[in-house]
Amino acid sequence: MAMQSLVHAYHRCTAHFAVLLALIPMLNATQIRADHFSGASISYQCLGGNQYRISLDLFLDCAGVAITPHSLNFSNDCGVSFTISGLTPVSVTEVSQLCPSQTANSTCNGGTQPSFRKYRFQTTLFLSPCNSWTINWYTCCRNDTENVMFTPGMYVSASLNNTGGLCDNSPVFIDVGIPYVCVNQPVAYNLGASDPDGNLLSYSLISARFGMPAPTNVTYDPGYSSSAPIPGIVLNPVTGQLSFFPTITGYFVVVVQVKSFTSGGQLIGTVMRDLMFAVVACDGTPPTTIGLSSGTNGVSFGPGTFVACSGNSFCVSMQFSDPNPGQSITVTSNAAAVLPGATFTTTGTNPVTATVCWTATAGAFPIGIAFQATDNACPVANTSSFAITALDCAYLPVEMLDFTATPEQEGVALRWRTGSEQGTRSFVVERGPEPSRLDQIGSVQADGNSVSERAYAFMDREPLNGLAYYRLRISDWDGSEELGPMVPVWARGTGNAYAVAMADGWSVSGAVPGAQWRLLSMNGALRSEGRADD
Repeated sequence: MAMQSLVHAYHRCTAHFAVLLALIPMLNATQIRADHFSGASISYQCLGGNQYRISLDLFLDCAGVAITPHSLNFSNDCGVSFTISGLTPVSVTEVSQLCPSQTANSTCNGGTQPSFRKYRFQTTLFLSPCNSWTINWYTCCRNDTENVMFTPGMYVSASLNNTGGLCDNSPVFIDVGIPYVCVNQPVAYNLGASDPDGNLLSYSLISARFGMPAPTNVTYDPGYSSSAPIPGIVLNPVTGQLSFFPTITGYFVVVVQVKSFTSGGQLIGTVMRDLMFAVVACDGTPPTTIGLSSGTNGVSFGPGTFVACSGNSFCVSMQFSDPNPGQSITVTSNAAAVLPGATFTTTGTNPVTATVCWTATAGAFPIGIAFQATDNACPVANTSSFAITALDCAYLPVEMLDFTATPEQEGVALRWRTGSEQGTRSFVVERGPEPSRLDQIGSVQADGNSVSERAYAFMDREPLNGLAYYRLRISDWDGSEELGPMVPVWARGTGNAYAVAMADGWSVSGAVPGAQWRLLSMNGALRSEGRADD
């Protein structure tokens, strides 16, 4: 990919000099420096006994000055607050999106090709039990960008709950750092967040912030906002997939917050990823995919999820292609790392079929699996990243074989199967916008007692518009209840069109007569279009 030089508009800061003078007294003297911060996140690992390892990841433009020591601030709702200062990096990694032959010519190595470094800071400490800990970091001197006024600095935070013996690990991001993407081409990017504890994750766009020292939302340039940091950007709240179509070059700040919920729907922690997209002019196009396209051994799947039962051995596959037939594609994944005992293989060069094979393990759900497809353009490679979610079919005394939620013309169709039942009275259907906010919307009478497969269905004819979570609550004749599996679905309200993954392809339905429809891939590429009466 040939890249036009991306001009750093640092002189734009001069026009806002008076504003910066007003901010300077609020900044700690050690913070007034010319670091070019391009991204940040905080994560944590529970080591047991309320001991935590806290990691701060900072991304810096190699055109800036050298890294300096940093601080982490801790506070909770139980009256404890303190700061750990003087942290120095425990690791430094170049995260340039360059082809191998150009690595030596990066700005990190004294050359001219754009490049960034990822610095990891860590500390291990005791956090007294409290239901609301907040860990934050902030500094001045964010990279100059197209969508944020001035260069107000950067702030990121994480929160956790460690009361009652809770020992939770935060979601972990595996994204490459500073993605370079192509102007006037569809972009697909995924942070690749996974939760080591199998908690449910929910994604949202939030405002970029800086510290004064309290967290303060930045001011966006006209035409941009926290929910639209790039015009037309879409974030899938279930998979964390970002899709957009940039029309101008430059740097753009995008901030994603990830909430972590226990299987019972309790909010247990949050993390945020402040990242910066570099939109450049490209000679070439990035690889694309429509998501999962096949599965074996009866596994239930959609474009971005699959549902499996413990002990079931199966494979799922997705295909990546590049419109330029001369390009070859390399696909990598964290599947083998996050799915115990799984294998990841690829076949072909363009297109490439990526296949994950796994014998599902109890306790491993839900989990996010990330994929990155990279072509062999040079000096800067074209990349796309995607994520799918593995969901558990069951973990109850009632032997649940599967539970799915599918958008259809009439609403959202819920279907589940049981392998056996004993004394089961009914299945209560619950729904809500978050796992912690579920309400009963109906019930289905159970067979009661069986040792063979039984199938059930429920249609939610007035679904929520956007993200919703569905859960089964199993009621027994003896008056006891058990919480069943929970699945997320992203749909529109009734009367809108849906694109549904079928065993033999895709089905588009639900559009009113004469309405125009468009079927897009996960990264925004047009797959098909037409009218409802065609």
